[in-house]
Amino acid sequence: MRTTKNQKLSLRRTQRRRRTRRVVAHARAACRPRTCSKLSHKLRALKNLIPAQNDVAGGENVRAEKLFEETADYIILLRTQVVVLQRLIEFYGSGADDQKQNAAAFCH
Repeated sequence: MRTTKNQKLSLRRTQRRRRTRRVVAHARAACRPRTCSKLSHKLRALKNLIPAQNDVAGGENVRAEKLFEETADYIILLRTQVVVLQRLIEFYGSGADDQKQNAAAFCH
């Protein structure tokens, strides 16, 4: 028996729905009072690490999904800053090498 393209797509959708339901059920089960307070504490700590965006007020509750997106954006920003600073060091030199050369020239 050969499956058609529509049957394959339907099977994939069904599997995806089941997987989503399992994840949601797991998240709900994990959100018991004790676990929920630990999770909300960790989310608050994460929120404090990320600089406040213009569209999000400081005291306003932020959905976890939005917080994770902001965190990912912030990580990309930090990585970009590191790359730029590394390139500037390569271009201008680290300064420490220049100081060592100047000190060696002064001593001789």
